[in-house]
Amino acid sequence: MIAKPYAKSLHAEALIALTRRLRKTHPKYTQMRDEMMQKNAGEIGEEVVMRELEKLKLPHKFYIFHNVSLYSETNFQMDILLISPYYAVILEVKNITGEIEISTNPSMLVYTKPNGEQKSIRSPVPQLEDYVYQLSQLFKQHKISIPIYGAVTFAFAKSYVKKVPTNTVILLTNELRRFIRSINAEKPILSAEQLDKVKNWLLHKNNEYNSLPLSKHYAIDPLDIVTGVECPNCGYIGMKKIIRNWTCPNCEKFSKHAHEKTLKDYFLIYKETINNKECRRFFHLQDKHDATRILMNPKLIKSGKARNTKYTMTY
Repeated sequence: MIAKPYAKSLHAEALIALTRRLRKTHPKYTQMRDEMMQKNAGEIGEEVVMRELEKLKLPHKFYIFHNVSLYSETNFQMDILLISPYYAVILEVKNITGEIEISTNPSMLVYTKPNGEQKSIRSPVPQLEDYVYQLSQLFKQHKISIPIYGAVTFAFAKSYVKKVPTNTVILLTNELRRFIRSINAEKPILSAEQLDKVKNWLLHKNNEYNSLPLSKHYAIDPLDIVTGVECPNCGYIGMKKIIRNWTCPNCEKFSKHAHEKTLKDYFLIYKETINNKECRRFFHLQDKHDATRILMNPKLIKSGKARNTKYTMTY
């Protein structure tokens, strides 16, 4: 049973917005673009694995969680967690195409793309081992005694894993259900009621790391971010406000709701709060009443009065 379904993270959405709005001449543009591409590839892989796990049938009760953030010695975020009365399984998901070698001392994952280009990133193995340890410590504190297993999972068959450390479980997506069914489940450790309590406790303890707004997170001057309403048709940033509409000077299309996405972009990448003056500046507006209408969005929380009025967004 899916206790926490797949959902695209706000961080991934914010990286897309930042890459669109950060000037290409900015010294951090290439880093942001690469992080955006890596983050989105990872989330595509996680979605594929979650879809596979939705097909999983077991003779006992179980729960699956996507993207669980907990705190033990430090904050740690598991891509996918499965809990049952007998065990827990942590899956560290990777979406990498090409020939892969995972080495130790130092712990690195080196992959060769089909075009021959070679790249290296941190090995997922010590990361997974740390997650297993931290979750075990957290379970121990709350007197939960089920064993915890871990596996590095490559989302697509285009990954050819050539070399891996011993004692590390490496899986492709189509091997997942067989792997989980093979785990010993002879004598339950938790009752059905206790399992439900663990599920609810995990959902309650889940606390996703807040990296927003990204300009603050990555130490980027907000003045380096391109302002203006983005055209939903051609992507041009700088639509003009006309009566009851927005018009794009690039493709000449109209949109009534283009400002809604721009408002979300503001909070994802620019600043945590907005007032009428800041709204006029970011949306390129002259009329404060136009800004007031934008700030009447039901997802905004108002605080303060008169000139001190400001708004924050709920996600």
